[in-house]
Amino acid sequence: MRIISTVLLSLAAILSVTAAVILTIDGNLARVTGWYSFKPGMPLFAADNAERISDVCWMRIQDLHDSIECRREKDGTWWIVAPFHDRLNPAVADAILGFTARARVVDTLPRKATRNRMREYGVQTNPHIITLKRATDKKGKDLTTVARYTLGSVSPWLADAGDGKSVMPTTYLRTDFYGKDKRVHVVSGDILSIFKEGLPALRDPRPLLFAPDSLRQIEIINHVDKSQFCATRLSAEARWTITAPCITAADQDKLNNLCASLVNLAAVKVEDKAAAGKIEQPLQYTIRLKVDGQEEPVELFIYGNYSASSDGQQLCRVTVNNRDVVFTLQAEPRVSRKGSYSRIVNSICNLPVLPSEAMARIRTGASTVYTGDLPLSLAELRSLKFTDVVDKDIERVVLKAHDSQDSLRLILIPGDVESEVSDTWMCSVGKQPFIKAEEMVVRRFINGLGSIPVRDIEADLPTDPAKREEMIASFGLNKPYYSLYLRPKSCLYRATLFGVDLPLVKDRDARIFYIARYRDQQTGKGRWVGMEMGGSTIYRLSTRLTKTLSLNVNTWRARNIVNFPISALRTLTLGYQQAALVLNYDYIGETWTGKLGEEDVTPRINPHRAQYYVRQLQKLKVSEWLDKDDEYALESLKNPVFSVKLDLEITDYSDAEAIVMDSSELDHDSLDPAFGDSRVEKAEDALTESTETDAALRNLALQERQTHSKTITIELAPSTENSDTPFFYGRIRETGELFTLPFNDAQGFDGKILDM
Repeated sequence: MRIISTVLLSLAAILSVTAAVILTIDGNLARVTGWYSFKPGMPLFAADNAERISDVCWMRIQDLHDSIECRREKDGTWWIVAPFHDRLNPAVADAILGFTARARVVDTLPRKATRNRMREYGVQTNPHIITLKRATDKKGKDLTTVARYTLGSVSPWLADAGDGKSVMPTTYLRTDFYGKDKRVHVVSGDILSIFKEGLPALRDPRPLLFAPDSLRQIEIINHVDKSQFCATRLSAEARWTITAPCITAADQDKLNNLCASLVNLAAVKVEDKAAAGKIEQPLQYTIRLKVDGQEEPVELFIYGNYSASSDGQQLCRVTVNNRDVVFTLQAEPRVSRKGSYSRIVNSICNLPVLPSEAMARIRTGASTVYTGDLPLSLAELRSLKFTDVVDKDIERVVLKAHDSQDSLRLILIPGDVESEVSDTWMCSVGKQPFIKAEEMVVRRFINGLGSIPVRDIEADLPTDPAKREEMIASFGLNKPYYSLYLRPKSCLYRATLFGVDLPLVKDRDARIFYIARYRDQQTGKGRWVGMEMGGSTIYRLSTRLTKTLSLNVNTWRARNIVNFPISALRTLTLGYQQAALVLNYDYIGETWTGKLGEEDVTPRINPHRAQYYVRQLQKLKVSEWLDKDDEYALESLKNPVFSVKLDLEITDYSDAEAIVMDSSELDHDSLDPAFGDSRVEKAEDALTESTETDAALRNLALQERQTHSKTITIELAPSTENSDTPFFYGRIRETGELFTLPFNDAQGFDGKILDM
């Protein structure tokens, strides 16, 4: 009995050890039982194993001729470690892991069918054997199998994709992961296309692999002309700045597109350096990339172009410092860049409606990135914008001309979202009172500063202070024709720390730009040039930009002819040549009375038409404000054909306007002596709660406002000039202000208010 029990215990121990070994190797005990029950719709691998797919760190791929082993590094990059060392194409690893995790059994073929049609299934004639393992310890040395299977051919069946609407291909597959099971299964999914070029082709065809947002520095060395370019940024959200060969602004879109293009470079051929032999073409570019999180920079070496012997395709060879291979890339597209086709493509690409990405795709004809299309010089990557401001960032503009004592001032009066009060721009020239500015004109001007490209780069300023000042003076920018001051909006997010009010984000500094008229001594031609105070580049400006610089208040003032609330209207008089129509309005009762000459026409007044007429009058905008001494307008208006007179009772808010405007008028002129004396301290003091200003503002809401009478008379006369587009001249009689109106708008003054 003791012998029998000893034998039984020994057998049990052997079985336990065997099961433990198999469990360690394969992750399951089906090797002991030799059978696994597959049912249609179930995952190919058990749920507990499928969850471990994300932990896979080792992979072996075999076919009839080759075998490669791959390992995943800590940064997530897959590398082929045997029989050669190179980076695995990330798309291959993702496809295999995704297929393994999502594959579901569609059907299991009978054993008899398996024996008779093995060649059709491909699991023996054209197999791809895949083994996946994960680490069981922190060091990653002890591995256990997560999945193992043999891919055959694509099956003729289609499986439900899971949404009840679409279908997906299926593949023949055999797995011995669950024991010595010889059956062939049909599973959902198909990844056979990634193996069509053989296993050596699974290496990554992209020379570079990095996240574009993680790039912090790009350094480009041109070995042909011995030039060097360098651009840096502090974070993914920060802007690129060119630091070599000069410090200047970068074209953000072009640099970001360059980063994306470098990542998308893909080789048509990848060879080991030993097999590729010596590269005969000269080295043209070295691109050095510093990526966040990597200690050593990645270097890309681009060699000269050569022509393929078969079809004349322009190719080039490329190497990198972290892979011992040679890449062959396409340098130029096959389509000729000359002739009528090229002109058509270039015309389409220059259309402003197309984004830069679309232009790149049209130029190349596909998604292929050609090395010849990479922008790798200062001229291609530097910004050709005078400034980068936009209207939403600016709250103050001051424009001063050297030949005028006056300056244009534009200030933004913030609105309130809860009260549905919109932002309002105000303008003033010299000592004139502030008036409402035309919002679209101001926004177009500010956005134009950043969107209208400069014509060219005149010069990059040297770093030596003496030479720098000498060059600035040579272009006349030491005594500029215009000085432009832009103040960004202040930080609205604040916090109190130890009783001190502090902004959560540092306020941006004001920016000042100088613009001068420069005459070239060699050609004698004059041109506009400009630079930013403290900048390092002198630009040749486009006349599209300089034409927007104006100290004429009529350029900026709001285009509305009249600005009044309908509650202020008392009398509306339409001055026809025969007889005047006088309408009296009662705002409380919303009633109209009136006379046409001596005739009482109250019963004939259509109140809806009268109300609509006033509303349209409030919205009416002039085409252009004219100078008060415009001779053509004055000549035409000697005999006006029509007039509109408004008698108003306006509530007096002049004291409130004075307080608000004084408090808003933060010049910060002390930044530049050209703007005169500073009133910063006075303005900041006016905005504190401890001053009389704050008390006055609070009392405004409690006071009973006074009213005063105001009359506005608008006179109209058709233009007597020969013009393809007829228009009317207009005048506000009380102020003498002149303007022009489109013909149709002027015709609308003759409102049909009376019923027949």
